[in-house]
Amino acid sequence: MHDEYDVVVVGAGPAGLQFAREVAARTTRSVAVLERNGRLRDNDKSTGGTFEEVVEGFDVPDRVIYDGVDSVTFEGPTAASRLDIDGYVLDFPRFLEFLGEDAAADGAAIHTGTTATGPLVEDGAVRGVRLAGGGEVRAGLTVDATGPAAALTADLGFFDPDAAQRGIGLEFEAEGRYETRDTMLFRFDHDAAPGGYAWTFPAGEGAFKAGVCWVDDFYALHGDGDSIRRYVERWAEADPRWRVDRIRATHAGEALSNNSINRRAADGFLAVGDAVSSINPLFGEGIRPGMQSAAMAADVAVDALRAGDLSGERLRTYERRWNAEKGSAWKLQRIVGELLYDFDADQQDAFVERLGDLSARQAEQLRTYSLHPADLARLYPFRLADLSKLPRLLRHV
Repeated sequence: MHDEYDVVVVGAGPAGLQFAREVAARTTRSVAVLERNGRLRDNDKSTGGTFEEVVEGFDVPDRVIYDGVDSVTFEGPTAASRLDIDGYVLDFPRFLEFLGEDAAADGAAIHTGTTATGPLVEDGAVRGVRLAGGGEVRAGLTVDATGPAAALTADLGFFDPDAAQRGIGLEFEAEGRYETRDTMLFRFDHDAAPGGYAWTFPAGEGAFKAGVCWVDDFYALHGDGDSIRRYVERWAEADPRWRVDRIRATHAGEALSNNSINRRAADGFLAVGDAVSSINPLFGEGIRPGMQSAAMAADVAVDALRAGDLSGERLRTYERRWNAEKGSAWKLQRIVGELLYDFDADQQDAFVERLGDLSARQAEQLRTYSLHPADLARLYPFRLADLSKLPRLLRHV
């Protein structure tokens, strides 16, 4: 590995690899990606559920797609609604390999088994990264794409992981019988997923994914002390619509979420994906917003590299664009999520039933997180007891 590049990207998830892929394809600058895992496919922490903006917008080939679906189903303890929303389920390890191979084909250097421990800062500008075991890699532009680890942004004071809302998820990828192949299923039910939701997605012929995630704060209110593995085991075993014959993989990860209005740029530095909490705080979707943040950042970076100006003033164009397009929307989604994951069983059922009343236009707006606030408010079955939650919610206004 060289010790100096024009651009160094730390972290090889979807956001980091997409950034490297775009910059390598659109410039002749030297680009390196540093990934701490031994293989790209080992960075396997996602359900792989996504939508057309990823598959069509980023030219994802069929060979890394397990399945397509034509609906999303929402369930409560006793209610269910199905919305006509197309989606995709990716073979996530192969998806990462594809992004890395595509970036490498355009000249990016992919270095696995390489851990960055912090930024190199000189005269107020980021000039590369320090490496575990000694050594450093210098760069004109450094990009943090390390996800919730926030390996550089936490050091720089851009993102405080300790102050963010923390969630965890665990998923079994199983072979067996699966009856709901044409839909992505989400269940809001504290018996199945206290303070979160459970899901099942198709994963190719004779295979499916079954998982549980929750927000730690709300698991503390609604959980019974069991581990998340035990909840996933019960979810995978309990429903007659599927049967597990063999678990072929287990995926686990954490999510850190704030209002996503974070610093994202400085002299010689950009941050993308969940290193600055790009994850949607309502449904926990990470692939699409992470890659969208990478595309925004890459547009600005390419222009800055061509102009020979990697100043914070120029790079903050990306930060302003993200905050304008996502910031206020993500703040609202955070408030709604805090209500949703604290609903009682009757509220969960009422929420699911109201989702079923959305028009086709409103369903599309829900999918793209652009549902009008008044329509979003009508989805939520407020109770007088919810007034006690106002002080907590007002922190996000």
